[in-house]
Amino acid sequence: MNLWRRKEVERLKALHALDILDTAPEARFDAVCRTAQALFGVPIALMPLVDATRLWFKARCGLDADGTEREGAFCDLTIQARPGRALVIRDLTRDERTAGSPLVLGELGARFYAGVPLALRSGDVVGTLCIIDRVARPDFSDAQVRQLEDLALVVEGQLHLTEARLGSEALLSRRRKADEAVRESEHRFRLLAETTTDIIIWSALDTRRRYVSPAVKAVLGYEPEDLIGTRPLGFVHPDDAETYARVLDDLTNARIDQVVTCQRYRRRDGSWVPMEVSQSLARDPISGEATGYVTSLRDITDRMAVENALRVSEERLALVLHSGSDGFWDADLATGHIQVSDHLYRMLGYGVGEIEPDVGVWGSLVHSDDRAENARLLADHLEGRSESYEAEYRMRCKDGLYRWTLARGRVVARDGKGHPLRMVGTHIDVTRRKQAELQVAHMATHDALTGLPNRTLFWDTLQREVAGTGRYGGRFAVFACDIDRFKAINDTLGHPAGDTLLRTLAGRLTQVVRGGDLVARLGGDEFALIVGVETARDAQRLADRVIEAVGAPVDLDGHPAFVGVSIGIACGSGHAGDADQLYMHADIALYGAKAAGRNTFRFYEPGMDTVLATRTLLESDMRQAVQRGGFVLHYQPSVDLATGTTKGFEALMRWQHPLRGAISPSEFIPVAEETGLIVALGTWALREACREAASWPGETRVAVNISAVQFAQPGLEQGVLAALSASGLAPHRLELEITESVLMGDAEGVSACLHRLRAVGVRVALDDFGTGYSSLSYLRQFPFDKIKIDRSFIAGIGDPDTAAIVRAIVGLGRRLGSAITAEGVETEAQLAAVRAEGCTEVQGFLFSRPLPAAEALSFANGQGGREAA
Repeated sequence: MNLWRRKEVERLKALHALDILDTAPEARFDAVCRTAQALFGVPIALMPLVDATRLWFKARCGLDADGTEREGAFCDLTIQARPGRALVIRDLTRDERTAGSPLVLGELGARFYAGVPLALRSGDVVGTLCIIDRVARPDFSDAQVRQLEDLALVVEGQLHLTEARLGSEALLSRRRKADEAVRESEHRFRLLAETTTDIIIWSALDTRRRYVSPAVKAVLGYEPEDLIGTRPLGFVHPDDAETYARVLDDLTNARIDQVVTCQRYRRRDGSWVPMEVSQSLARDPISGEATGYVTSLRDITDRMAVENALRVSEERLALVLHSGSDGFWDADLATGHIQVSDHLYRMLGYGVGEIEPDVGVWGSLVHSDDRAENARLLADHLEGRSESYEAEYRMRCKDGLYRWTLARGRVVARDGKGHPLRMVGTHIDVTRRKQAELQVAHMATHDALTGLPNRTLFWDTLQREVAGTGRYGGRFAVFACDIDRFKAINDTLGHPAGDTLLRTLAGRLTQVVRGGDLVARLGGDEFALIVGVETARDAQRLADRVIEAVGAPVDLDGHPAFVGVSIGIACGSGHAGDADQLYMHADIALYGAKAAGRNTFRFYEPGMDTVLATRTLLESDMRQAVQRGGFVLHYQPSVDLATGTTKGFEALMRWQHPLRGAISPSEFIPVAEETGLIVALGTWALREACREAASWPGETRVAVNISAVQFAQPGLEQGVLAALSASGLAPHRLELEITESVLMGDAEGVSACLHRLRAVGVRVALDDFGTGYSSLSYLRQFPFDKIKIDRSFIAGIGDPDTAAIVRAIVGLGRRLGSAITAEGVETEAQLAAVRAEGCTEVQGFLFSRPLPAAEALSFANGQGGREAA
C-alpha cells in the first residue's frame, strides 16, 4: 500500500470515528457558516465532510443540496493542503484544476472558491470550511484569508470537542466496568481473608495497615483492630528489618509488583515466629497507578523444621550412598589415588576411566579463577578448622565448557597424629542453580522492563566514579533525563504502548552513548546517564544526540508517537563532592530544562538551586500566611456601558509578604494550585467576598474566581451555600467565575454542580473567553450568565481581525442571552471600540484599579471612579 493510500485509509477511519456523517444539523456549525456568509458577503458557505466518494455538507448556507460527488469537487483539492492553510482560487475559470469542473460549467456557475482544511488532533483532515461565489473575487485580500482560517479554527475546536466527548464516554464506560470488577474483587478478597488460616493484610503505600484478617489472633495473638494503622517494620526481628525495609521500599515505589520473603515476626507474648511473607502491589485498573498492597503471612515453623531435617538427611545420604550421589569420590590422601563414580565421569562428559585416577589430575579440571578459594576451604577441613568440606567451583567438561559443581566431603580416617588419610565426598551439578542466581543478581540490579541498569546499580556506579575508583578515573558527567509527553501517550494509548515506547527509547539511549557508559532507568519515565567526558562541550554534543534520538517518531502499533526529552547535566570528577550532591545538581538542572520549555538541556550552574529553594520557601511562607490570615481581597468594579453604573466587583486575592512586600498573584497562585493550598484560600476568599458584598448597596454583585483544583475536591457546592448563609448575601448577587480548564476534567460533574448552584440563584461567568480552543464548545454545554472577553483581545482591538473576533463573541453571547464583559479596558479608544462592538459591561484600569474593601464600598456608593457613558 503506497503512502497516499495509507494516509487516505487513516483519514477515512478518523472521519467515521467522529460519527457525525449523515447526522442532524448542529447549531454550532450552522452558526459558523452563517457568520462566514455574512462576513465575506458570499451567497454560499459550506462545511463539507469528505468521505470516500462524496462530499456531505454537515452545515450549509445558500445551497439546498446536502452533498455532491467528491470527484471534481474543489474541496478534494483543499484537503490535500496543509491543515489550517486556506486554498483560494479567485477565478475558477482561469485555474486549470477547476476550469472544467461541473460546478463551474453547470447550474451552480461557481466563479470563486476559498476553503480551509479541517484537521483533527491526530492531524487527519476530515473536511473543509469553504465559501463560494458566482462572481470572481480578484480583490479577496490576505486579511480575509486569515479571517476564514480563524473561523476554521473555531470549527476545528468543535471537532476536537467531539473527539474529546467520544473519548470521555469510552473512558467512563471502561471506568464503570472497572468499578464493577473492583467491587466483585473486594467481595472475593474479604471472603478469602475471613476464611483462610493465613493472615491477610491490606496496606496503604505508606505501609500503614488498613485491614487485618481474623487469622492474626490465632497466629500472632493480636486482635485485628490492634494492628490497624501500624507498620510492619515495628513487628519484624531487628536482624531482618534492614533487608525487609529495602523490599518494602521497592514495593511501595512500584519498582516491583510481587515479592516473597521470609522474616521473623513478634508475637503478642514477645516470642518470634518465622513467617513466609507474600506481597502483591495493587494498581488502579484504569490509570495503572499503585494504590496499596496485599500481604499474606504464613507461619512456616513446622515447614522449616522439616526442611532442616531434610537438608541434614540429604547431606548424610550424599556422603554415604554411592549409588544415590550425583558424583561420588573416595580419595587416598597418602597416595593421591582417587576412586570416582561412573556418574561423575558422565556429568563431565567423559567416558568411564578416561581421566587418570589421581587427585592432582582431577584438581586440574577446576577453573583457574576458583582454585585458590577451593584450596583454602579444603585446607580448613583437613587441618581441623571446619567440621566438613564444602565448596562451589567450575569444572572443565570434555567439550571445553565449564559446569558449576557443589563439592562436599569429610575426612573419614586419620593417623595417630591426626593427619588425614582418607576423605570421601560427592560432586553435585549446580549449574542451573548458579545460572538462576546470576539471573537473580542481574534482576536485582537491572530494570525488568528495559533491561537497563536500575537505580541500585546507577548509585553504586556513581559512588565509585565520585570516589575516583570508577572506569573513567577523571572527568565524567551525569545526565538526569525525563521523557516529555510520555504520560499523555501512556494515558491515551495504554500501558502496553507506554511500555513499548520506554523499551524503544532505552535502546536508542544505549546506542547513542559509547561502550562502557551507563544508561539507567530510575523508574517511570526517568532515565539517567553516567558518561565519560573530557570537556563540557563533549557533554553538550552528547545531549544533542540524545534529544535527536528520543525525538524520532516511534511506531506504536500503527500510531506514530512523538516525545521529547528534558535533560539536566552535572559534570563531576573523582574525589570531588559526593554522589547525592552531584545527582541533585543534575536534577536541579533538569528542573531548569523543563522551565525553559522542555526538549532541551541545561547544565547545572551555581544559583539554580537558589531558584528552586526560593520556590520552596515561597510555598512554606504561603502555608504560614494561610494559617495566619495573611491574605486580603481587593475588588475591581465592573461598569454597565449603557447606564454607567457599577454592576458589581471582581474579588482579587492579594498577599503582602512581611519581608518581600507585595507578591504578584501570577507568582503565588500557580504554587497554591500545585500544592493544593488553593482549596483553603478559595474557601476563605468565597466567605470573605460574600461577607463584604453583603454591605454593598442595592443589587451590586461580587464575582469570585473558582480554580479547577477546587472543583477537583469534594465540598465546593456546600462551601458556596455555607458562605451565602453565613453572610446573608442573596444568591443572585454572587457570581462564580470559571475558566474552561475547570470543565476540561470532569465536565459532566462540574456542569451538574454549576446547574445546581444556578438553580438556587447563583450566577456563573466564563472567564478569559477565547484563550482556549475549546471555549466555544463550553458555551453550548452550559448557559453562562456572563462571558468575559480576555484582555489580550481588548489590547489588540484596534486590529480589524481582532475586532472581528470580539464582534463574533458578542454575537454569540447575545444569541445565548449572556452579558458580555470586556476585561482590561485601559484607554478611551478601547472603551469606544468595545462599546461599538456591543459589549454590555467593562472592567479595567480606565475606571479603577482593584480597591481595598473600604474603598470598594465608597466606589459602590458613587463616591469614586468615572462614568462609562
